[in-house]
Amino acid sequence: MLACFAYVIIRIVVPYLVLFIRFMFNEAFKWDKYVEKPRLVFYALGLFTMRLGYTGLMEPIERFTVFSYATGGFLFLIGMFTTQLTWSKWFERIFIPKIKEKLKTTRNFNISISKPQLGKLYDNMVRYDMVIIGKTSKDDFIKCFLRNWDEHDAKIHLKLKNPACKEFYELLKNTFPKNDLQLIDFIKHSKILRREDGQPYNYDTVRNALTRNRISKRSEELEAVFAPFS
Repeated sequence: MLACFAYVIIRIVVPYLVLFIRFMFNEAFKWDKYVEKPRLVFYALGLFTMRLGYTGLMEPIERFTVFSYATGGFLFLIGMFTTQLTWSKWFERIFIPKIKEKLKTTRNFNISISKPQLGKLYDNMVRYDMVIIGKTSKDDFIKCFLRNWDEHDAKIHLKLKNPACKEFYELLKNTFPKNDLQLIDFIKHSKILRREDGQPYNYDTVRNALTRNRISKRSEELEAVFAPFS
């Protein structure tokens, strides 16, 4: 086991020692922080796990000797595997990009729809007088749906009462089902939708709309707006 520890430590010390020497002598060296920083994180986790496993093997719990040996051995192997995994091409080319993607902070509607489709949707809504043109341009309409909410100040001003707004959301979600659009994001979290008076919609009011009547007064017009996409 000590030999394994020595191997793991030497494996990372040698390349970093070379980098340090080149740095001290003002020689060119390659330091890819996008790979090396994650490598150091997982290497530290691997060494920590190996240390836990080593403790379980060297100092087993008297009443659970077999369990301690099994757990210690498993942790030690997992830790060693983790450290060695950081040197693989898979770690650099696949694992790191996936982790970065998961860590990205995105605040948008997570909707799967193209710009031409949004442009057509906007035109249809204008035709049926559902958007305040002077306050919401086509570019703003598209921007609000596709870009992160924090990247712009655009708003979508609708001429829709609460029940019609709820129905618009449901039709949008059903017409373009390959998305993660949620009503609470659509109305509350985004702070993008506005009523005719310029005020934001109330989430609870919109959520509870259509309770008595399953359709709004503008149901037929909304159906016509989304008809070209079905």
